[in-house]
Amino acid sequence: MATDDLRRELGFWDALTIGAGTMIGAGIFLLAGVALELTGPAAIFSYLAAGLVCMITAASAAELATGMPTSGGDYYFVSRSLGPALGAISGVGIWLSLTFAISFYLFGLGEYLSQLLPVTPFWGALVGGILLTGLNVYGAKESGKMQVFVVLTLLAILGGFCILGFFQIETDNFTPFFPFGTAPVASTTALVFVSFLGFVKIAAVAEEIKDPAKNLPRTLIGSVALVTLLYVVILLVIGGMFTQETIGDVRDPLTTAARTLAGPVGAGFIIFAGLLATVSSANASIMASSRINLAMARDRMVPNALSTIHQRFLTPHRAILLTGLLACAFLLFESIEDLAKIASVLQLYSYAALNIGCVVLRVAKPKWYEPSYRTPLFPFAQIFAALACVGIIVSSGLFAQIAIVVLIIASLAWYAVWGRGRVEIENAMPEFQERWGAEGFSALMGPATKFSVELPEVLKPGERAIDPNEPRRVSVALANPATESDLLRIGRYIATGKDRGGHVSGLHLVRVPLQTPLEVARDQFAERPSLERAISGLVSSGDGGTTELRPLDETEFESVIDVAHDVFGGLITETQDQRSDLLLMGWQGGFNVRRIYNSPIQRIMSDLAADLAVLKDRGVTSIKRILLPWGGGLHAQLGLEVAVRIAGATGATVQLLRVVKKDVDTAGESAALSATVKQLVGEQENIEYLVRDANSVTEGVEAAMEENAPDLVIIGASREWTIRQVLFGSIPDVVADAADCSVLMVRRYVPDTLSIRAAEGFKRIKESAGLTTSPEE
Repeated sequence: MATDDLRRELGFWDALTIGAGTMIGAGIFLLAGVALELTGPAAIFSYLAAGLVCMITAASAAELATGMPTSGGDYYFVSRSLGPALGAISGVGIWLSLTFAISFYLFGLGEYLSQLLPVTPFWGALVGGILLTGLNVYGAKESGKMQVFVVLTLLAILGGFCILGFFQIETDNFTPFFPFGTAPVASTTALVFVSFLGFVKIAAVAEEIKDPAKNLPRTLIGSVALVTLLYVVILLVIGGMFTQETIGDVRDPLTTAARTLAGPVGAGFIIFAGLLATVSSANASIMASSRINLAMARDRMVPNALSTIHQRFLTPHRAILLTGLLACAFLLFESIEDLAKIASVLQLYSYAALNIGCVVLRVAKPKWYEPSYRTPLFPFAQIFAALACVGIIVSSGLFAQIAIVVLIIASLAWYAVWGRGRVEIENAMPEFQERWGAEGFSALMGPATKFSVELPEVLKPGERAIDPNEPRRVSVALANPATESDLLRIGRYIATGKDRGGHVSGLHLVRVPLQTPLEVARDQFAERPSLERAISGLVSSGDGGTTELRPLDETEFESVIDVAHDVFGGLITETQDQRSDLLLMGWQGGFNVRRIYNSPIQRIMSDLAADLAVLKDRGVTSIKRILLPWGGGLHAQLGLEVAVRIAGATGATVQLLRVVKKDVDTAGESAALSATVKQLVGEQENIEYLVRDANSVTEGVEAAMEENAPDLVIIGASREWTIRQVLFGSIPDVVADAADCSVLMVRRYVPDTLSIRAAEGFKRIKESAGLTTSPEE
């Protein structure tokens, strides 16, 4: 099992939408009017203040996450920096904050449902909470593309609202700008802070983000900046469309404003966006809360029962059910403002502790903390953000202040009774206290810490030369026990060099829901008996190949059994981590364009920086004749190399087929073909040259298959999928579906360079003009 390099599946846009998609929720839809009523147009300063604090916190979270890339988010960072006692407060606080936030989002969901269906807001929220809890227990697959779609849809609708509303602003409505003075700005900041919850969820999945040193700070800070700008513009539009005397009487200012701007259609779009945002935010918060519980359970901070993973659904069902039940119970709160403030102040404590934890770790410099990103303006920005969080809590009102005091007392009591004797967490406080005692305040102002980070070795994208002699590193994707022996056998043939054995990695990735962190799921998938049997069977039997031709016995096998939220993205990443230069996959359907183009294989073709081979398996235990249709392109050249390797391992004959027009000199074509092959792969005694004339390439290939009855057909992938190919099928597609034997489609990795594009373009022009010897399709 591969554990050295943690799976990294999330790119920049995936991570950005996790943060932005969670923040664009009920906060702006339900609280914009309340904020304007309490503060007037000056409410924009409340949003700006909250956004500033969150951006500084986002920078601190980015540093912490690159130094401790694991699931658990705020709780993990605080417990490892400030110790288990403060970590207990942070963990319980974050969990409860998310639970209150879920109730707040569900309240918004109920409000919008009541505008469409004959249900009360409470029952709409309750039903929504039950359904979302059940969905998270079931672990339905959440698509990264779907999350991007949700965020882009919300941005499009709210962006359109802002553009249309900008021209309807009445500047007189901004006077006076501070109708109640400056005092309400701070308390309103505490109210609207719930609108920014969610960005640290990006850090909670830091172990799954590609290039975290670059993408984590960009996505964390960028998502907060984007949402802050959106909130401020929306507030300006609403504040400019309603007078301060009437805003308090408007139940749903966004929907009312949209109805004014674009009639019922505009209102419908906002209601749809509100439903989308509240469902997305509530679902993401339920998911995040379960990860917090899992992290605390791993530290034995809470009973281990909460970390139990459902045997069938592979989700932390007990943690999800507990959160969902509490969230539904909190719907009994009569005031939406109370829900918002409690969620906000509980999170504000955590953000203050997170910023202080960043300072402590930077000063302490423990050996296990080596971040690849360092937040700027240290330590002033972190201290300012922490003090600002405390100041907002103080200004939040008595009810919210009581909530935070109760949290601290209850969490410390829980830690004293339950956790103290069980929890052992290595943290930075001893080193910090030692250095603080020796240097005092000067410890904060010391020279910038230099971190040394070892970056993992990755596959360097580049064009690999055709070479049938050197050993290769081949990754084989395995999902079906019925076909994995044949896939491993073909992988072994391809990997083995002329004089030395190669390396084959059998990859079996189990998809787990996003609700379950990868490191937790890994413990349940450490073994795959059928895969081990297939490998041991090949090794012990010698595979039946002609070992005197190729040193098959020297080829090493490795089984890699791991988990992934996105299996196809995980295959790309694992192929890179294994330093493989070819990925071999099985294919259950036909090779026609529609099936492949609409399948995840298209994504692998686009993103994989290695050669790709896809096997339509109809049996490969006895290979005597290999048919290779030849067009001379880049992918056909890889097919030639693969055919030579398989023939060398099995003693098979390669029948190299060239289909030409009726009037072409076949003898001259055969001589030219032989010279080309010799140039590419050297002298090969087991290659037969078949030059056949036909009306079309497909007709010629089908005739050759019928005449020669090959045991394996190897064919290069199409260069492109044109309208003609989509309608009638490309040559590889038609041949693969018509063959009675196994078919191996290969696609050579070639960097997208100007010279390559020019050469391929020139070749297509020649074919279109009829300047080649191949018949037209």
